[in-house]
Amino acid sequence: METHHPGDQMSPRARFAHDLAEHRKAARMTQAAAAARMRCHESLISHIETGRRAPTLEFAREADKVFDLDGHFVALFMRITQSPTLGWFARWVEEIEPRAVILQSWDPLLIPGVLQTADYARAIFATTTASPDRVEERVQARIQRIAVFDGPTPPTFLALIDEGVLHRPVGGPDVLAAQLRYLLELAQHPQITVQLVPIATGSAAGMMSAFALARLRDGSEVVSADSVLSGHVTGDHEAVARLKQRYDTIRADAQPKNVTQQAIEDAIRKWNS
Repeated sequence: METHHPGDQMSPRARFAHDLAEHRKAARMTQAAAAARMRCHESLISHIETGRRAPTLEFAREADKVFDLDGHFVALFMRITQSPTLGWFARWVEEIEPRAVILQSWDPLLIPGVLQTADYARAIFATTTASPDRVEERVQARIQRIAVFDGPTPPTFLALIDEGVLHRPVGGPDVLAAQLRYLLELAQHPQITVQLVPIATGSAAGMMSAFALARLRDGSEVVSADSVLSGHVTGDHEAVARLKQRYDTIRADAQPKNVTQQAIEDAIRKWNS
């Protein structure tokens, strides 16, 4: 009769939490002792073991090193990043954006999430079947993301946006006009560059979906790609290379910053009239 590991039915994240606790106890380590060996705060060990926090790649590497394992926790981490049940948006916001040195995004349909106003985000989330409380929770989570640029080492962010976004009145003319004014304001930030890709270019490379690329402080690269039903976050080398090439193709058609600014100002006048 075939036997199964008790963690076989767990999600990759739950399995990571379970195995971390098991290996720590087998090594007769307290959470404090494990934290000291892994060079992190004791509360992080506790939060990961209880499932309140997702592990990072660096954490997985340290766990493999401390418990003398040949890539066990790194393999689990990779399964977590590719799991459809991960909650990809939460992972990108909590684990990726705060640790990024460079962020690059392409959006063919909407203003990038990190640059959205509350009203614009609310208009997007209101189309879902979520309860009003859940919608508001998601709105607040989204608009707080801009804080990533207020820290001591903010990432460099290059946002490519399809020109058609300026003429898609999400939430109505007033909401879009306010969103575009906010976008102009954010584009003055020294770490943020916004460039429009003209509709006339007919960029086939950008018609597939929105996606984002991040280079982290440890040199690793991660991508997030939207699909019709969900999103996907992965550090897979081939996926990263493929989307980097696509990004470069789209960017080759992008307008310079001054031309982009003029187009946004023109759109604001249009929606205010």
